[in-house]
Amino acid sequence: MRSSDRKIILGKLGKPHGLKGFLYIKYFGDDPKSLLNYSEIYSHESSLGIVDKIDNLKNRTIIHISGINNRNSAELLRDKEIYVLEHQLPGLDNEEVYFYQLENLIVKNKQDDILGLVDYIMPTGANDVIVVKPYKDSIDKKERLIPYLRPEIVENIDLEERRIIVIWPSDY
Repeated sequence: MRSSDRKIILGKLGKPHGLKGFLYIKYFGDDPKSLLNYSEIYSHESSLGIVDKIDNLKNRTIIHISGINNRNSAELLRDKEIYVLEHQLPGLDNEEVYFYQLENLIVKNKQDDILGLVDYIMPTGANDVIVVKPYKDSIDKKERLIPYLRPEIVENIDLEERRIIVIWPSDY
């Protein structure tokens, strides 16, 4: 089991906006306003503080972090990835998982063929896609792109056993 202090990436800060410490952000989740719910956010190196304001400008999101009150301070955060600690994430319903929990899980099909390991989840317009990379026990050396459709394709996710069962042919 992983430590509860594992950092989970939520986005990447961009250039400053204006003179009062706001920054553009590329948020990797669904709703950037959820950043307001965290008691603290982090960079790779240290705590950054609390996100206290979020706004949308021309289809882009800007945030303000407490204590960052001018453009020069904001500039120091440009291009930094932001994180929260794993224990800060909201709880999920029984069948739900966070995508980061799927990384490096073994992917098997219904015929018990090992297709590879989950490399990452790629968002697309229609549905997310599991990018499966080959590894030493895979049936071949192919990278596979498998739609993340539950339960039609992704039949079962077992985090304890570290595996995903998919309805997917080995020759596809």
